[in-house]
This record gives sequence, C-alpha cells and structure tokens, in this order.
Amino acid sequence: MIQEEQEVAVATSVKEDIEFRADNGVILRGWVLTPDSVGPHPAIVMTPGFTSSITRLETVANAFVARGFGVLLYDQRTCGSSDGEPRQDVDPVAQDRDMQMALSFVEQHPALDSGRIGLWGSSFSGANALVVAAMDRRVKAVVSQVPFISGYEQFVLGNGEGALAAINDNMDQDRQARLNGEEPGRIALVRMPTDPADQPVLFEDPADYEYLVGGPDGTAPGWINSVTIRTTGRAIAYDVRPFMRRISPTPLLMVVASDDQTTPPSLALEAFEAALEPKELMMISGGHYGVYWSHLSRDLVTAAAADWFETHLGKLKP
Repeated sequence: MIQEEQEVAVATSVKEDIEFRADNGVILRGWVLTPDSVGPHPAIVMTPGFTSSITRLETVANAFVARGFGVLLYDQRTCGSSDGEPRQDVDPVAQDRDMQMALSFVEQHPALDSGRIGLWGSSFSGANALVVAAMDRRVKAVVSQVPFISGYEQFVLGNGEGALAAINDNMDQDRQARLNGEEPGRIALVRMPTDPADQPVLFEDPADYEYLVGGPDGTAPGWINSVTIRTTGRAIAYDVRPFMRRISPTPLLMVVASDDQTTPPSLALEAFEAALEPKELMMISGGHYGVYWSHLSRDLVTAAAADWFETHLGKLKP
C-alpha cells in the first residue's frame, strides 16, 4: 500500500543547468536538482508531457528533492529549452531514445546514484516512462500518471472514425507538400478566443485550453500554439500496451484520474491490468489536469510518487 508522506528535512537544494547530447546530435537541456548534502543521491528522471516545459514541473521536482532525491528534469526535443527543429515536432519514439540517454547522463553525474534510478512521467511522457521502463533495466522504479496509452484508440474514443479520416487526409496532403520541398505543415493545439469557430485544433476540451494557455503559471517559455501535422500521425501510431507486461520486475505505480477527458481512464486501466507485479494503482477523482494543479491533486500524487520511489530505490541516506 502507498505509505503516508514522510518528511525529509532538506535545508537547501542545489539547482544546476545541464545539457546532454541525444540521438542525431540534438542537445537536450534542463536542470539537475539535488539536496545540499553529501551524495550521490537516488535519482528521479523527469520530463514534461506533450509540448510542455520543465518550468511547469519544477514544483514537483522540488518536492522530490525535499524528500532526499536528486532529480534530472529536462525538456523534450523541439520543446522548451532543448534543441530540435521544427519546433514542437513531437516524435514519441525519439523521445523514448532520449529518455534512455538521460539515464546514461545520470550514470555519469557525480551527485546522482547510477544504481538507484527512477522514472517519472505524466500524460505523454507517462507513456515514454512506461516504454523505457519496459526496455531498460537501469530503471529501478517507475511512476506514470494520467498516461497516454494508445493514440489510435484515444483519438477514436474522443473524436470518432470520421475525424480520424479527416486527420489522415490532412497527413497525406502534408506528405505531398513535404515531398515537393515545403516545410512541414502545422495544426493548432487549442482554439484561441480570436480564432474562427471552425478552425481545426487537436484539443477541443476547455480544460486543455485552460492548462496549455493559462494554467497555474501561464504559458511555458517558448511554447507555441501548434505542432507539426506529422506529429499527429506519430501520436496516433504510438501504443504502449505491447510493453506493459515487460515492465516487470520493475515496480510500477500508475495514477489514473476517474474523469480524465484527455487520456481516457478506460485505456489506462486496461494497460495497468496487463502489467505484471509488482504494481500499484492510485485512482484520483477529477480530470486530467488535477495532477498538475496544487488546489486539486498535485500534492497528493506527488507524495505518493515520493513514497513509491523511497520504497523501491532503497532507504535514503540520513
């Protein structure tokens, strides 16, 4: 069972700007955050979800540091402070490989314990964390909250087969344009107040607009309201379900929101059922973005994640 939160006193912490080279020479940037005490510290690798930024996760990372963990928090390629063009051109398979390079970076960092590495992901990066935990035994524990599971199933559940046909036509037109030397086409993430009511967007739910455009801290630095059209094809093709049985023996904590309109809980529960022990499910009330906002469930799920890492990465040094 998930334990109650235990306080670990940390007077001050250290925040280091870092960068490391990932596949295809892309430079990924972020922070290493550690307690201001003798290490190496058990490490948690974190990265944001779909097009988001590390600035949105600093509060969560600091909560882990306060419990005695070191954290590598980095921006995904083409997003935030990391390199990659065109901007917000999301490739989940490349992100999986990048996460494995992040594990290698942890192995070389003197303040982080290479033998005690956990993965934390949320929403789209929650899918990355599941896949990498299945593939890479350097991961000793994984937490995936409100995870993306199957792009195809998720899209059809939310939009219907007709919308899928329209997206496929859009991708075909984009391929023809790129074949003729044009830049990759783009599609808006959310509809802005001044946009026409019929403008195509990826996310129709008002909660997506509220978080991506407003949110508790405003838009992330460098964020733009679009992704490449080919991003949609990659996302629809991405499916973590074949990896679920392979996560074991790595301990898995999955957090699922009962009224999640962005990543359907039915898909998450199906994936969790397929995973082998050791595993634990944490159900929370509310929607997808409750795990990010402190006035909803963020503090609760972050404490549960810290408990999970503390249990499965070994006792922390005093």
